[in-house]
Amino acid sequence: MTLPEIESASASATTTPSTGADHTVLRAIYPQSRGKLTLRGGSAGLEWLQDKAPDHVDGDVSTFHLSIPDFGPVQLKLVRDDGAWMVGRNAVIGRGDVITLRPAFDRRTGDLSANRMLTLPDGSGLCFRVRLPPSYSEQEGQRYPVLYAQDGQSVWSDGTDPFGTWGLDHVLDELWDVGALDEIIVVSIDTGLERLDKLGPIPDPHHGGGRGSDHLKAMADELKPLIDAEYRTLAGRQHTVLLGSSMGGLFSLWAAWTRPDIFGGAICLSPSLWWGERFMLGLVSGDNCPAPRPNLYLDSGAAASGFEEDASTRDGVHNTRAMYRALREHCYAMGDDLYLLSWTGHHHDSRSWATRVSTPLQLFFPRST
Repeated sequence: MTLPEIESASASATTTPSTGADHTVLRAIYPQSRGKLTLRGGSAGLEWLQDKAPDHVDGDVSTFHLSIPDFGPVQLKLVRDDGAWMVGRNAVIGRGDVITLRPAFDRRTGDLSANRMLTLPDGSGLCFRVRLPPSYSEQEGQRYPVLYAQDGQSVWSDGTDPFGTWGLDHVLDELWDVGALDEIIVVSIDTGLERLDKLGPIPDPHHGGGRGSDHLKAMADELKPLIDAEYRTLAGRQHTVLLGSSMGGLFSLWAAWTRPDIFGGAICLSPSLWWGERFMLGLVSGDNCPAPRPNLYLDSGAAASGFEEDASTRDGVHNTRAMYRALREHCYAMGDDLYLLSWTGHHHDSRSWATRVSTPLQLFFPRST
């Protein structure tokens, strides 16, 4: 399975080339039971104070045909029959574009749940939170990919981690606002307690830990079935991705490698590949390639100076590159199902991960409509 191409079209649009002004089409998918849609805009026969009715309605799909005389972009907005305007920025369409929108009117940002506790068969608990995208409550027929994020105590802006938080909720909302990302469900898993046990695939001779197999089993056999049962998910592996940094990045890589039937990809920021005397590097070098192969994103910070002694500033760039080489020699192709990036000047910390997580999110979940 290959990673999807990065979309280069205008925000919230899939563009189909055309040479004629009469082939410009906007399709809006919205439950008719929640309200009928009209269109307003600034040109091409549209007005901001007057509604244009759809040219055709088929179930929940309202289709608008526009005549745009030149290639100048047209800004527009969908309006619901109760007077509510589509949230977010104006949509933009140009001559010959065919775009599809799944608008939301009630929420502009995602909706983060309180902490929930899943009791596991051995009597222990798994603490998690779920963040639903803005359109979830309105787009009743829509199903969503799922991102499973480790270190839930630090990924959200209200996190309690003393070492800092990512503000992933703000990152997602900003990407959705500009139409750069498909809407996704995010499940964050709190790994603050007994972290090295939960995220270490094997014990490390200096740091202990190493009960990652129990944590992976809990996610694959208990948490994921619960999420798929309670929420409108796209449950297939190709729509199920792991996210983690540091030890969470190591765990995400290992989990996708060993359970590719469940997890179709892993976003690994600054993965702790030194763990267990570079255990994961040995596993990749000597193991059979997973079938099917999970998509992988690896990155690291990199000190501006090659003489930097602070391990946090060096951020394991040499280990990440060694893993990249092992994957390339084994069965992966750069830009196909494997990405490697180095971020100069970035440290091994939450602030750096918050700054760059938007890049792999767009690689794995580019706007498709």
